Amino acid sequence: MGARENKVETYLDDEVKKLDGITRKWVSPGRDGVPDRIVILNGDIFFVEVKTTDGILSPMQKREQQKLRKAGAKVFTVYGEKGVNELLWTYRKCF
Repeated sequence: MGARENKVETYLDDEVKKLDGITRKWVSPGRDGVPDRIVILNGDIFFVEVKTTDGILSPMQKREQQKLRKAGAKVFTVYGEKGVNELLWTYRKCF
């Protein structure tokens, strides 16, 4: 992850904390493409891939997200701080 993505990831962490939630970095040895963060918020658990505003998902990331969704997981990709804000605004409205 580049320095710019790290900034967005830190922003996600901070914004989730403001909502009394937690995030955890997801590292899965031997399995490339897993989302960057596991978010636990108000009893809901979901996965978030963090990208810069001009970032793109790799084929492995796309495949892993499809597998997680097929298993019933909630998986999101956010693009920049605006994407974090949109996800959390939608979360507060829908979940």
